[in-house]
Amino acid sequence: MTEAFGIVASGISVASLVIQIVENLNKVINFCESIREAPTDIQRILTELHILSNIVSNIQLVHEKRSLPESSEATTKQCLGLVRDDISKLSSLSSDLERKVHSDKRLTRTWARVQTVLSEKKIAMLRGQLDGAKGTLQLLQSCYILWVWHSFAWRKMLIKRR
Repeated sequence: MTEAFGIVASGISVASLVIQIVENLNKVINFCESIREAPTDIQRILTELHILSNIVSNIQLVHEKRSLPESSEATTKQCLGLVRDDISKLSSLSSDLERKVHSDKRLTRTWARVQTVLSEKKIAMLRGQLDGAKGTLQLLQSCYILWVWHSFAWRKMLIKRR
């Protein structure tokens, strides 16, 4: 959690965080797409990864258009920092699995493919990291809803005073 506060203080931009997240998401997506005859769990994870990538990209667009108050930037950076950490762990896990899948030894490669497709523990780990990222984005969405509502209520109050 301390690292999330450090992100705000470091001056790292929302755009930079989004780029890091999307690059790691693309690595995981490419890995998941490379699994032939993937079980439904992996197919579901793949679909959620695509959705997550689109959402993160849209957060950057909203932020660039400055359609939210400046006070939202710190919270956005903190949330995106946490999402980046979750997706980074997800990317590391998928890279490790990919190294096993693409081993030079035929026996290892075959066994690793079977393990990757069938390992409930590894699928659960992928799911856990993805769920962490989704949960953080839900918190950010709640903040955005509050900011928009507050902005609307403030404008409504100003109009009534006129």
